[in-house]
Amino acid sequence: MGPRVGTRAQIAGLMLIAILLAAYVLLRVTQAAVGLDQVSVVVNKVITVAQLHDHVLRQSYAIRGYMLYRHPAYREEFRHYARLSQQEMEQLRQVVRPARKALVEEILVRQQKYVALCEKEIIPLVEQGNIEDAARAARQSGAVILIEEMLDQVDKLQEMRLMDLNESLHEAIFSIRQALWWGFGGGLLILFTAAIFGFLVNRRLILENLVYRLILLNTRNAIIVVHRDGRIYLINRAAEEIFGLNGRAVAGMPFEAVFTGRQRPGEVAFSYPVAAALTAGEDICNVEQSYITTNGWHYALLTDCLQLRDKRGRVHGVVLITRDITERKVVEEKLRGLAVRDSLTMLYNHSYFKQVLDREVARASEQGGKLAYLMMDVDNFKSYNDQFGHPAGDELLRQLARLLEKNVRQVDIVGRYGGDEFAVILPGADQAVAVEVGERLRRAIADYPFPYRELMPGGRITVSVGVSCFPGDASSAAELIRQADEAMYNAKRNAKNRVEVWFSAFKELELDWPGERDVLYSIGGLLAMVNNKDRYTYGHSEKVAHYATALARATGLAPEEVKKIKVAAFLHDLGKVDIPEEILNKPGPLSEAEKELCQCHPVIGAEIVQQIKSLEEMVPLIRHHHERYDGKGYPDGLAGEAIPLGARIIAIADSFDAMTTNRPYRRAKTHREALEEIRKEAGRQFDPHLAELFVTRCAGSGASDAGEVEHALNEGPPTSAGKQF
Repeated sequence: MGPRVGTRAQIAGLMLIAILLAAYVLLRVTQAAVGLDQVSVVVNKVITVAQLHDHVLRQSYAIRGYMLYRHPAYREEFRHYARLSQQEMEQLRQVVRPARKALVEEILVRQQKYVALCEKEIIPLVEQGNIEDAARAARQSGAVILIEEMLDQVDKLQEMRLMDLNESLHEAIFSIRQALWWGFGGGLLILFTAAIFGFLVNRRLILENLVYRLILLNTRNAIIVVHRDGRIYLINRAAEEIFGLNGRAVAGMPFEAVFTGRQRPGEVAFSYPVAAALTAGEDICNVEQSYITTNGWHYALLTDCLQLRDKRGRVHGVVLITRDITERKVVEEKLRGLAVRDSLTMLYNHSYFKQVLDREVARASEQGGKLAYLMMDVDNFKSYNDQFGHPAGDELLRQLARLLEKNVRQVDIVGRYGGDEFAVILPGADQAVAVEVGERLRRAIADYPFPYRELMPGGRITVSVGVSCFPGDASSAAELIRQADEAMYNAKRNAKNRVEVWFSAFKELELDWPGERDVLYSIGGLLAMVNNKDRYTYGHSEKVAHYATALARATGLAPEEVKKIKVAAFLHDLGKVDIPEEILNKPGPLSEAEKELCQCHPVIGAEIVQQIKSLEEMVPLIRHHHERYDGKGYPDGLAGEAIPLGARIIAIADSFDAMTTNRPYRRAKTHREALEEIRKEAGRQFDPHLAELFVTRCAGSGASDAGEVEHALNEGPPTSAGKQF
């Protein structure tokens, strides 16, 4: 029994030892687990301090951005990060050791003092536009020093936290080592040994994961890891914040499906050739890209695309490391802007603005696009300066510059042309858009409460605006400037506080009235009335003027008579400015009352033109262009050669263009059909000799458009119709 008892005792002893070893190892494992939990707690505290450092720094950047640009978004960003910093400090004060609570409270006091300084002294000055005073207040109040002290103290707290983390890691590792030693030293339980081995592996993964987590959470760079199949493997918090992906699970999604450039709301306006980088033989580094968030924030990003290779050189994916260089680009842009900005208004100066206009005209020409140009001048500005002094005038110009920037489109370019003259380039705009923008600017300025405006004429500050368009009106930047300037001069000459459009008819009229600026602007003002009333009527008048001029030349009339007929043709429908648009564009037949109203337009037009002495000779031509050769026309029922020759010529040109143009109430006739109608009405509606001349020339040449009709009328001897005029 003795040996058996001894064996049993040994077995029992071994079992007891095994149990004790297992219990001891279990105790050590428990201690290690507790240590790892403590490490996790300390890591969270380290992360909280890192977030606090980031938020303190961001509130500083936000207040600086607000001082630079006065954009309300910067002010709200400052308040947002100030609240976050306050909350994180309150949380830290609750969880830190008593020995470090004083440091947290000291940081909290400085934070409260810094926020109070910004809210009470700096932000009000920026809102008033006193940027220099705000900057001075920031320096003198100690706000800059407070931020630097807070950042130093947060860094100090971070160092303490990292020391705690290091200590916790050492304690955890020590506990794990003890457990492993006793587990392997016992050698009694293979299963227990395997568990310890697994725990060791798991410990390494946990530690590595902690290190990676710290790196990803604390770096300010956006990091995106893409698998070789093109799918997103990992994206860090900084990338989620920059690209607005918070709350979206993008891991596992194809990179191209997430970062493709915004096509719809919610998509990210950032793209990178990841597919090319995966197949390329080398890394792609230092690529500058711009990025605009869904709420309009602009970022400048510098991106590196690095291939992830194993020891054998196989590519497993790429990592995008993107740095935010917005602040650096802003400083660079500010320095560059000093050379191209007007020192008073901070708009583009005259020299640079002309360079931009040349560039935009060249681009529009190459791409077949449109471009509009506005020139504006402050009405009565000299009087304002004389009465209230040049400092007041300078302040008015500064306020007006901000008003212009606020009321133009995002793509438009505003500059100070010189003195009290400003200009706006409108890429892609036609005349209608340009007039709309010009009117919006004019109204905004007239309604703005400038200082002393009640003492100015009309009780307000106003501007006169000239509009010119490319390529319709001008073929170069110089022509755009000249034409807009002429239109602006006409606006100031007529009534001020208005938008005037430069019309292409001026090109022809300038040749007929060289040096007669007053006559030209009188005609231009009347044409503007027609154009503003009905664009079709203006275009119709232009074509009628071309046909009538060509027919007048074909009859052999003297140049002076041809010139009068041309102007009368341009203005023949001027009286339609008093006819409602719903009647002019009515799709169905007119009522008798509406017909009578429409038939008044020759008389109305003649009465308007009669008020301008230099245009008196055109009055009969305008009044009688709807008379019929057989005496059945209106308004006076003249017949035959009692109708002025110019009116008979305009009647044919007017009818031909009306018949060959689509209108809401009927389909256009072909040129052949219109010529047949004119021949049919010869001797009844039209002068038979003029009608024959018109039909013979046009039909004989086979003219099929307006330009060919003019060319046909100008060919051959003036007596080809059988009569000399």
